Amino acid sequence: MKKFIWIMLLIGMFLIVSGCSNNAFDENEVKEFVMEYKTNQYMVEDASDPPTAVEIGEKVKSYLSEEEYEHFFIRRYFRFITVVAENTGYSSELQDVILEKTEENEDGSVDYDYTVSVKYYDDSFSELVETKGQMTIQHDGEDYKITRDWENPNQFVQEAILKKK
Repeated sequence: MKKFIWIMLLIGMFLIVSGCSNNAFDENEVKEFVMEYKTNQYMVEDASDPPTAVEIGEKVKSYLSEEEYEHFFIRRYFRFITVVAENTGYSSELQDVILEKTEENEDGSVDYDYTVSVKYYDDSFSELVETKGQMTIQHDGEDYKITRDWENPNQFVQEAILKKK
């Protein structure tokens, strides 16, 4: 009987220790991390002097894996918010991010669907625009890194990119 109790205690301890793994995702931390990343990506305080693609890339670089950063850089992804500001004269700021965990992957990363709400505005205009996307986040025990970020282009941004002020 004593042997059975000791075995059960050991199993319980093992489960507790494995449940407190360093790779565990704290959903509040993940949301805060994504909010910071998307704020750096979307923030244009002065549409007459928007940040350059290089400046945006530098702001978000620490949030992305090296591979994802290079992928974004090659696709000129960091430039789109600058083009929107230049073509419309609108400043922009992140309002909210809604995350929905969709899958835990074998490599320890986690997939999310997300919706970002961005406010585009000037002195006489303000519009809240939602964009949906998908993201994969890796956690190494200390830091989170985005290994995949894909957004479905919305009509507002597409029209703004094609528009000339």
